[in-house]
Order: sequence, then C-alpha cells, then structure tokens
Amino acid sequence: MKLAKNNLWLLFFFIFFISNTHDANAFDGGMENIKEEYWSIQLENDFFSQSGDRYYTHGTELSRTLMGHREQWLEDLASFLWVFDTDGEFNGVNYRLGQKIFTPDNTEATELVVDDRPYAGYLYLSAAMLSSVSRKNNVATGNLIELTLGIVGPSAQAEEMQTGFHNLIGIASPKGWDNQLDDELAIGVSYSRFWREVNPIGSFDYGMTPHINLVLGNVYTYAAAGVMFRFGTHLDSDLAPPNIRPGFPGLSLFRPKSQNSWYFFAGIEGRAVARNIFLDGNSFNDSHSVDKNPFVGDFQYGFVYLAGSLRFSISNMIRTKEFKTQKDETNFGAINISYAL
Repeated sequence: MKLAKNNLWLLFFFIFFISNTHDANAFDGGMENIKEEYWSIQLENDFFSQSGDRYYTHGTELSRTLMGHREQWLEDLASFLWVFDTDGEFNGVNYRLGQKIFTPDNTEATELVVDDRPYAGYLYLSAAMLSSVSRKNNVATGNLIELTLGIVGPSAQAEEMQTGFHNLIGIASPKGWDNQLDDELAIGVSYSRFWREVNPIGSFDYGMTPHINLVLGNVYTYAAAGVMFRFGTHLDSDLAPPNIRPGFPGLSLFRPKSQNSWYFFAGIEGRAVARNIFLDGNSFNDSHSVDKNPFVGDFQYGFVYLAGSLRFSISNMIRTKEFKTQKDETNFGAINISYAL
C-alpha cells in the first residue's frame, strides 16, 4: 500500500480530533432523539490497494431506514426464526439498494484466466427488520433479519458501470468482461445479533460491539462472529456505520446530538464460508470458478465524525485471501455518509 494513500483519512480524523470536546455524559440511556427517517450512502473501492482494479474492486450501497415502521411480511419471516427477539422499543425497517463489482488480478487478458477469480457483477435490493432486544446498565442488545433479492451476471450492469466510470476519468478498463459469470437470480436471508457496551473514561468513552451473523442463500452462505472496539465521545449515539455484506454489521441509524462527537474504531471478524458465488461460480450451470478458502478474516479500522444530523465515516478493510491461488490479501477503503431527517 502506498503510504500517502493510506494516510489520507488519518489527516481527516486528526483535524476533528483536536477540534472537539466531550461533556462526559458517557451513556445517558434511551434513544429519545431517534429520528423517523435516515438515509445513507456507502462507497467501497480498492483505491488503497497496491495495484489497480482487482478482487472486490467496488461497491455502492444506498440505504433508507424508517424507525417506527413495520412490514408485516418481515414480521412473518421473523416469526419463523426463534432467535429473533424484540422488546418492542426501537422497531424499524431498513431498505438497501446496492451494486458490487469483482475482477481478477489480471485485468489485461481478454481470455479466461483459470487460476484467478471470475469477473462478476451483483445488483441487489434488500429489506431488513431491526429491533432492540434489551438494555441493561451500559449494554444494549439488538438484532435484525434481512431478505435480499438481486441478480448476478451481465444484467447487474457491472461492466457498463466500471467501463463508463473509467472512460470518464480517462483510465483503461479491464478487458476480460466477456468471461463474467452468467445471469442468475440471487436470493438470501440473514440474521444478525449485536451487543454494544459503552463505558466512560474521563472525558471520553470506550467500548466494544461484539456480533454474530448467519447468511443463507445462493450468493453467500456463511456464519460469522467478530468484535469492534471504539474510543471517542458519545459512543451511545450509534452502533457503527454500515458496511456492504459480507462485513461488520452497522446501521444508518444514529442519534443526533447538539454537540459534535467522534470516535476511532478497529475490529476483526472471522467467517466460515460454505458458499460464495463470486468464487464458486454459477449455481445451476457450468461457469468459471476457483477453489475458495473456507475461512476468511476481516480487519477494519477507521474514524467516525457526527455533527448534528450528519454522520461521516472513513475506514480501511484488510481481508485475508479468499481463494487458494489468490496472490495478496484484499484491501479496500470505504466512505459512508448518513443523514437523519
């Protein structure tokens, strides 16, 4: 990784670090300032990697969260999952629209590169019901259940999106898109449970947010567990900014406050992967595939700044090798902007 690129976001959070203070009311309980509607955009890109487009090269996700809103069909789905629980206090629904783009390491070859990951695009729409489970002392617990529908293949428009953007900024595009995975309807269901602990330390807060996650579907099937550590001010304002799956669970939901706040975060997640269509290939017909690694780990670190109804985060993700012949770890950066209406 080039040092200059890797340190762009360090300058950003240093500026806010020296410009804000904290009122020492570390965990005032409740979520009385929760807004009815939240919008969020997440951009993930391998800008921070040593070379150009490769592996997981780009992701865009737009999400909308409606608090106090209920979807009966989501509640019916949750009723089949005995582990989904709620105290009835913070029910809401989250909708996401996103696109992911994958390319091999060798993007100059027009022919199929058999020992490298397939070209692939993924366009999806999801709906999730989220709920608080309990709040005891300085620990809050929540969970969510999510249904995702989408398309993998040329209809996901990944080639058009990537080549169009590259033409716009005047750089060469990957040349092997004729070898991408075929069109396939994508469906998946996931369950996540997370805990948030916050403790005061002088004028600051520190805490951790463990989580577990189970995903079933023809795109992803995996079980995951991890923990995020945080240090800063007003950690009770949110859980963590969103990530595009697979990744750490986060929400566009946060509690706006009159005083600006910030925090650093760093975490690890481990996944046991049974299926990844972007490595295993199409489900119902022959396609290019590679031998995946059954266990994958993520390390993410970053910075969050909250100013009134706006939250901004910047982070970097290091993902261990996902398939046997992968040359290097996957490395990508992420920017999230969330706004409360």
